[in-house]
Amino acid sequence: MRRRRLPPAASLVVAGVVGLAIAALAAGPTVHGQTMKVVLAVLAVGVFVAALASLEVALLALIIVAFMDGFTKCLVISPATLLAKDIMLIIALVRWLWMGLAAQRWGALRLPVILPAFLLTLYCIAQMFNTETASPLVALAGLRSWIIWIGVVIVAYEYIRTRAHIERVLVLIMVLALATGIYGIVQYNLGFGHLYRLSEGFDYYGDFTWGTGVRAVSTFVGPGAFGDAMSLSAIFCIGGVMYIRGKQWFKIMLVATAAVCVVAMATSGSRAPLLGLVVGGLSLLVLVRRPQFLFGAIVAGILAVVVLNSFAGGAFEARYNPRMVNYFVVVSRSIGPLKQGLRSALTRPLGVGVATGVGVGRGLDMFGGESIRVKRTAGGMVENEYGRAMRELGIPGFALFLWLLYAVVKMSILSFSRAQTIASRSLIAACLGVIISTLARLAVGSALYLAPSGPLFWLAAAIAVRTADIEAASMEEAYQLPDDPKERDEAVRDSLALR
Repeated sequence: MRRRRLPPAASLVVAGVVGLAIAALAAGPTVHGQTMKVVLAVLAVGVFVAALASLEVALLALIIVAFMDGFTKCLVISPATLLAKDIMLIIALVRWLWMGLAAQRWGALRLPVILPAFLLTLYCIAQMFNTETASPLVALAGLRSWIIWIGVVIVAYEYIRTRAHIERVLVLIMVLALATGIYGIVQYNLGFGHLYRLSEGFDYYGDFTWGTGVRAVSTFVGPGAFGDAMSLSAIFCIGGVMYIRGKQWFKIMLVATAAVCVVAMATSGSRAPLLGLVVGGLSLLVLVRRPQFLFGAIVAGILAVVVLNSFAGGAFEARYNPRMVNYFVVVSRSIGPLKQGLRSALTRPLGVGVATGVGVGRGLDMFGGESIRVKRTAGGMVENEYGRAMRELGIPGFALFLWLLYAVVKMSILSFSRAQTIASRSLIAACLGVIISTLARLAVGSALYLAPSGPLFWLAAAIAVRTADIEAASMEEAYQLPDDPKERDEAVRDSLALR
């Protein structure tokens, strides 16, 4: 199959953007300290143009932006970097809409998650006008916190059509996890001094001191987001060992990356990602039940211990010990906020609205002023996403939220049951591990809102479905299965029996 080329007009635009980038670099010394901003702006324009021309560029660029979210926000303080993820996702959805209109590709709209996602979105929009809402800007931020990443499942599902597409996504996750994980370990040892010299935006990292050292943030918005990224990436890497075809050294790289992720997670000092890694990793091992996975997990663990002792000594001992992680801590951190949300729902069954202040973040300073207001009866963070759903959305919204999560789990489990080969089942099991890990971490925070845990959750859902579809299509093509369903089932059973 020949590769599709960009239209001449798009090629000219891309060439022009590259030329502007070269010119900006050449003129750097005369820009009076604004060189970095100019280069980043030109690079961003080039990526946006390429994303409009290619859904693959749009999805892969979105993943990269999600992994670099905190670094870009601090390096260049502006609305553009604050909303870079939103802009990239909107561009990806625009590209999908164009493809749908041009080629009638609307397959993603038949996914089981679309209906609950659509209804939840409408309900959250209605909650923007709750009687407890004091500020339209806060309400818009609250709406964004609930629905921002749902579009990823649509974009990923439409992009992924072959095994090669899945492999590219896995390779990108591995490279990003390895790079950001190593940098996080370095950051844990060196501190934030080198970042303070780059931009005053990094002064924000001063809140993440840890005794005489720091809690590593890497390129993310905080230690929690960094830990989440590492735990989920580790699960993806272990699941991809059996799926990605290629030389043995590449599979070794996946295992090594998983080990680096475990160490990097420890340097973040975040406890919720550890819970997610344990729950998600056990889910993966239970679903697959293959010696190769147990061996890979043991090797990754040994490598992690070696690296931990060499470059992150004391990280585990300081945060992951019986005093910091025990039954009482886990229950109090999850049940307490859940009760808070339940009490609020019983008082206001229709919720207090999405304008509670969650999701405002740095926009408070950038778009702030007198327009940013939160009513006393609506304000207050509930650090349990299930509890927050009850408080903000009320009982109907909480039901819609649970329906959405149930739909994601159900369609992934059905995909796992459809898969026949160990390669497909291992990858879908990893996707289920990512999904279950995220559901567990929702009990202590906004795992579906932060980047990159939110995008990785929806990406895992799309990969799970597409992996089973691609395997079924390849088997049908290889064995020339008949059209009759009964005859097709018999042919599949016969082919599997001959293996």
